[in-house]
Amino acid sequence: MGLTVGPAFIAVGDGTSLFGRLQLAEGRIEALLPGDGNADMALPAGCSIAPGLIDVHTNGAGEHLFNRDQGYAVPVASREYARVGVTGFIAGIMTAPWESMLHAASEVVEAAHALEEDEPHGARCLGVHFEGPFLNAKFRRVHRAEWLLPASGRRAQEMLDACRGGCLMVTLAPEIDGAAEAVRVFREHGVVCSAGHTGARYREGMLAIGLGFRSLTHAFNGMPPLDHRDPSLLASFIQDQRTLVQVICDGFHVSPVMIDILHRTLGERIVLATDFMPAADRGYHIEGGVMHAADGTIAGSALQMDQAVRNYMSYAELPFERAVVAATLAPAKLVRHDHLLGHIAPGLRADLSFWSPQHEVIATMVGGELVYNALAATA
Repeated sequence: MGLTVGPAFIAVGDGTSLFGRLQLAEGRIEALLPGDGNADMALPAGCSIAPGLIDVHTNGAGEHLFNRDQGYAVPVASREYARVGVTGFIAGIMTAPWESMLHAASEVVEAAHALEEDEPHGARCLGVHFEGPFLNAKFRRVHRAEWLLPASGRRAQEMLDACRGGCLMVTLAPEIDGAAEAVRVFREHGVVCSAGHTGARYREGMLAIGLGFRSLTHAFNGMPPLDHRDPSLLASFIQDQRTLVQVICDGFHVSPVMIDILHRTLGERIVLATDFMPAADRGYHIEGGVMHAADGTIAGSALQMDQAVRNYMSYAELPFERAVVAATLAPAKLVRHDHLLGHIAPGLRADLSFWSPQHEVIATMVGGELVYNALAATA
């Protein structure tokens, strides 16, 4: 049975918007309709409908880490992220002992498959993101040095085998030993290679893009500064139109003025990501809006995706329909899911976020089913 939703301002996902209704059927968007007409699910005046948000870099939810709590963390994250408009997320596996990383990834993928076979209860786990262990020790930050490893084609294949088709992205430093061989294996299997925790400069960045790197993990963080005489690889990823640049838009990891400059330079090639780190281990604490390890090292953010969109709107002075692209279509393109997700068009999944006139998330829909609903409180 079909469902008509609206009327509302519809942020299509390409930077444009229109006023209308959506016709949904069998978990998909069937049609965009004019605003005049009946609706099965009416929305309060002034609300907006956008594609569901996609977080490509997050480490867990609640008190659960994907590394430590593995498959148990997936349903928790699914429920928690739905409350902030997220309909899809990629579970981050951080640097750890090698076998532990592989086991955690395998358990996460199994839990993600189990959720997919069930009725939607929250955001989908789209797959796994390995952040490490192929990182530059000088720029490792919270990743422990004793667990870092040289890259190789054999190790890349072991990661792929552990994920059974669920590995979507790997963050690695392009300059470390064996990186080129590992990237070749990852690319053969459609895995996105993202440069991060790296000491690479501009020239090495251009070489990395030539090898097949198409993304940069948490721009400005875990890499040398964008020096005007000897710029880091960030300059190469900004310059090359084939790439997308991930940024933590919390105002702490990157200052608001630099977010604005990135927007003016990159436009719709910016991907908002949280690098969310639950305070799940003793010694981790939030200070100044940032998660810190016991020794004071930044260990991730306390950011959620809905706040990232609002921050982006503020820092770059963007209307909602343009800002939300960086949290919907851009991440969908990054992980090559834009044929299914990230914008509103007939035939795509009915994964949607609903926003109040103040741009607070009031409902989230996955596959045409409401998985979070605060609409009654706004009526």
